[in-house]
Amino acid sequence: MSFVGRLREFVRDQSRNYNILLIRGIFASFLTQLAENFNNLYIVALGATPLQLSTVQAVGSAVSALISIPAGWLSDMYSLKKILILGMLIQVLSVVFYAFAQNWIWIIVAVVFATLTMTLVWRIQNIFIANSLTDHNRATGYGMRTMIIQLFSIFAPTIGGILVHFFGGISAEGIRPLYLIQLIGFSAIGIYVSLKLEDIEPEKDAQAMEFLGHYREMFRAGKGLVRFTSLQALGSITWGMSMPFPFIYAADFKGADSLVIGYMGTCIVLISMLLAIPMGSLADRKGRKFTIFLTRPFFYGSHILLVLAPKGVPWLLLLAWGMRGVMMSSFGAWMTMSMEMVPREYRGRWTGFNSLFQNLIRVPAVLLGGYLYENVNPVLVFIIPIIVDVLVRMPILATVPETLKEQGQ
Repeated sequence: MSFVGRLREFVRDQSRNYNILLIRGIFASFLTQLAENFNNLYIVALGATPLQLSTVQAVGSAVSALISIPAGWLSDMYSLKKILILGMLIQVLSVVFYAFAQNWIWIIVAVVFATLTMTLVWRIQNIFIANSLTDHNRATGYGMRTMIIQLFSIFAPTIGGILVHFFGGISAEGIRPLYLIQLIGFSAIGIYVSLKLEDIEPEKDAQAMEFLGHYREMFRAGKGLVRFTSLQALGSITWGMSMPFPFIYAADFKGADSLVIGYMGTCIVLISMLLAIPMGSLADRKGRKFTIFLTRPFFYGSHILLVLAPKGVPWLLLLAWGMRGVMMSSFGAWMTMSMEMVPREYRGRWTGFNSLFQNLIRVPAVLLGGYLYENVNPVLVFIIPIIVDVLVRMPILATVPETLKEQGQ
């Protein structure tokens, strides 16, 4: 069967909700990728220093941490569709503040709304998807979904770069039109999902109203949850410390213009898309942990190459982000493993609990990253995450039970 035929058969075999969220994912990913590489450049163009940029991100993480537990618990007890609709509305409000921001202070509100969106939309959506897939093909299903979505997003970063170049280059007014496009697109796709998606009844049990008791039960039901929670929380250090700065660093120290930054985004989307299905299949055959370990060196290489690339040699920046795409292709394995760590009825609370720890630790990590970037040495925000990942995170992952084997596959 041809590749296109496999895609058609895969989509046809999925549930109505899965396909509706697939359509949303396609449009949402394109709109997000259109502006994502320019978000932090936009904040700096509005007057923020690197430390102020970190403060903006830290405020967003703190707010997300505050609502993670309630949102996760409610998603197991209340209407998933209503929570998802609320999250999509907040996403539109976030884009409004980006689109009409007059200075970087406006972005604090935008980022708070964006983190609420991540908590409500991204996590609730993953519960819908996880519940739509069987245990034996869940990682492959995530990989197939990722590949389809990214197929339509390959050129979104490049299109974003071209639009920024057309409207005047890396500046507030050059980047602002991207958010106006997002505003129209997210509003339209939100209305579509609200009208078409079918709700899922929460799986309540006899202790549905015992908030803390449910979390105690969750940790008894899942194996290795404490270690996996710490693993995910430490991931907020490796990402939180460095994530605000790669494109600012590329522009300020490597001479990247808006077109190069757009091409970098296309490289990561293209590579992760091409590898999403093979990596998902590998995770279903060899294990989730095997796939994660296999792709980790590419994460380290992308940071090292970004730091070592000479100024004015853009192809090395593209190579660095291509390597990053290899690492991103293992996202399906991460997501699958996370969902499989607990029984189905605890997935909402588990994602909320996990998000709490990730966001709490991200707050000081982001602030530390901003301080190091502005006052010590920008290179440190890319090197320290590698050290933490190699010496702490990956050894912890090695001790966490392999969920594929736990299911007897």
